[in-house]
Amino acid sequence: MATSKIHGETSTGFKYTIDPEVIHDMEFIELAAEVDGNGLLFPKFLESMLGAKQKQALYDHVRNKKGRVLIESVKAEVEEISETLAEDSDTKN
Repeated sequence: MATSKIHGETSTGFKYTIDPEVIHDMEFIELAAEVDGNGLLFPKFLESMLGAKQKQALYDHVRNKKGRVLIESVKAEVEEISETLAEDSDTKN
């Protein structure tokens, strides 16, 4: 399994680094599957994928003028990141 980090940037400019082992971690996969049925697990999913510091950086990145972190904004960023992870996983498997 590759050990180099996955680096990326979303279309809105959020830069991230993810350990590729995350996408092969069974507990992460289970958590990802559970998020669809229980949206309250989404913050835990984010932290599992990005780590605590990057999760906070993502929240700060999408924070609106009123200081709110809207679910839709976070979800859009995560979908873009997930697409990159899926592409990375496809090319390495």
